[in-house]
This record gives sequence, structure tokens and C-alpha cells, in this order.
Amino acid sequence: MDPKQHILNAAQSVFARHGFRQTAMAMVADEARLSRQALYHHFASKEALFAALVGALHEAALAAVKEAAARPAPSASAAIAHTMIAYHRTLVSRIASSPFAAELIEESSRQCGAAAAAFARKLEKELEALCARLVREGRFHLRPGIAARDVVEMVTIAAKGVKAAHAGASEAKYARALERMINVICAGVEAAPQTSQRSQRIRGRVAQ
Repeated sequence: MDPKQHILNAAQSVFARHGFRQTAMAMVADEARLSRQALYHHFASKEALFAALVGALHEAALAAVKEAAARPAPSASAAIAHTMIAYHRTLVSRIASSPFAAELIEESSRQCGAAAAAFARKLEKELEALCARLVREGRFHLRPGIAARDVVEMVTIAAKGVKAAHAGASEAKYARALERMINVICAGVEAAPQTSQRSQRIRGRVAQ
């Protein structure tokens, strides 16, 4: 295993058990079975180690997004929901059982806000690519004037509200609420099925 990845695995365990404030570099070194000198060779400070760990978790979440987007789904809304849930679950599952989960999330926002925003933009690009592909495949018919980018903007903004409304709820409850919200948005932006010209002519003759 790559030495840095080995250290990040150890750091994840220590931060989950002790939180950010109570974690010391010596504790991570012990967990990784390294000398403190070897640990500082790779990471200059606890803050640098924490930022690297947050970045690695977001990278893993983006990989989960790409895997979820490639899987078959029964509908466009399900494809979008499963992709967003994959991102969230990959991030949250690593700290969900930690008694310091709230502290770690708060510390991540404080220290790594700019990096988290950059990853959020990458997520939006993946979602936009997914929506555009669904449109090209004829599985997602958008109303005139609505583009894939508009759908992603609506979904990501609404997802923040769902997250706030279900703070502290179980992962399963959050996922169900997120999927319902995405279903409603997709239903609102989808165009009505187009009727063929032949069917329109038949209806016109019947009406006469």
C-alpha cells in the first residue's frame, strides 16, 4: 500500500475515535506504526493531514458517483437520485458511527471549505453529464427552455434543504427524502409525451 494512503487510513480511524481537537499526531503515528519523524515527513501538521484526508474522502465520493451514474436505473429521476446518494453515503459512512461526527463535519467546513466547494462543482459537472446523457438517450425529455444545467442547479439547491431538514436523521430516511424531492423536480421539468402527427390527424377527424 502507498505510504500516504496507509497514514490516511490510520488517521481516519483516529479522528473517528477521538475527534479533531483531541487527536495528536503521535496518536496517528502509533496507529500507523510509524515514528513521528516518518509521519511528519509526509504531513507537516495535523491540519495538513486532516485536509489530505478530507480530500481523499471527496475523491472516493466522486469515484462512487461515476460508478452509480454508469449503472442502469428505472428512470431519469432514479439515476440522478442514486448518483447523489452515492456521493453522500461515501462521505458520511466514513464518520457516521463516530461520536465526533458533528465536530469533524464542522472542522471540515472550517478548514477545507474551498476544497469542498471545488468538489461540489465536480459533483455538479458529473450530474450535468448524466442528465445530458439521459436526454440524448431519450430517457429524459425536458420542457422547452430547460437544460440539463438547470435541472442540476435545482436538484443541488433543494438537496441542501433536504439535508438541513433531516439533520440527525438516519441515512435511509435522508435517502428516501432526497429521492422523493428529486422525483418531484424531474416530474416538473419533464415535457409531456409527444403525440405523433398521425394520431393528431385521427383525433382531428373524429372531432369533426
